[in-house]
Amino acid sequence: MIRFLHHVGLSVPDLEVGRAFYETFGLEARVSGDHLVLRCKGRAQDQIRLMPGSPKRLSYVAYGTDAEGIKQIRKNLKKHNVTLHDAPFEIDTQGLWFLDPSNDWVHVCEGVEAPASPRPTPEVNTHGRYRRIGERACDLTSSSREASPLRLGHLIKFSPDVDRSVAFYTQVLGMKVSDKAADILAFLRFGCGGDHHALGLAKSSHSGLHHLSFEVMDIDEIELGAQNLISKGYTNAFGLGRHVGGSNYFHYIRDPWNSLVEYFWDIDVVPEDDSDWVVLNASGPHELAAVWAVSPPQEDFAQNYEAPADAASPALLEALANG
Repeated sequence: MIRFLHHVGLSVPDLEVGRAFYETFGLEARVSGDHLVLRCKGRAQDQIRLMPGSPKRLSYVAYGTDAEGIKQIRKNLKKHNVTLHDAPFEIDTQGLWFLDPSNDWVHVCEGVEAPASPRPTPEVNTHGRYRRIGERACDLTSSSREASPLRLGHLIKFSPDVDRSVAFYTQVLGMKVSDKAADILAFLRFGCGGDHHALGLAKSSHSGLHHLSFEVMDIDEIELGAQNLISKGYTNAFGLGRHVGGSNYFHYIRDPWNSLVEYFWDIDVVPEDDSDWVVLNASGPHELAAVWAVSPPQEDFAQNYEAPADAASPALLEALANG
């Protein structure tokens, strides 16, 4: 039913601090009333909406679908006794507003996903499959390249009851489980096919944002973006590495309020006809974390920094540590 991730709304104490971070990350900012909206360069779709508020928190997640999807979601919400609400935030899209089992706002609007700005795909040479011949991949100007995110690919958010949240997003909104680690971590994709996950759910004592993840063109952009942020004083969190859950290359950096942003490239794609896809049922998140990483995740990688203040995700922390 839901077909794409539209954007994410965050309440933050200082919009200009957010602007500085996300522009350094590679996004473009514009003012929208009292809010600051961030987009990928050349893509006509909001990706993050920053709204004044303290302390920082995940305010809502917006998804898009078609007219039939809206109709079916209305039926499912009624069937599962989920209340529809008036819009709790002033934003540019109309649609449905309701709360998920973690008491987080969900917004579903009717629309079509905007295409990413067209850019030439970097060619990669592998043994027996040489695509870049007579052309340098790197030269003296390579260091001047910058990360330019193409789209918001997914988010991971905390939930006090992962299994209950999985049931909600699959039964009410039509998502499917791609991989899972006990009752601690779950990766969900859209039922119409696409990226391995658009939403991840990680166990914690309460809700909160773990990370937002943006796709870039290649592994070079992942590291060029990460190293640029680190050079500007932002905190390195985990990477460079390659995940098991989703198979994507990654690097995570802390935002100014201790949530994470991730650059990613080369994620698994699952078709709508997913009969050949086998769900990994891991014993713990460490089995899905990384095939390899330059360095292990920082000790607070699984920390939930949203209110209640300084509340950890003990199950996730212990599982990662035991990995």
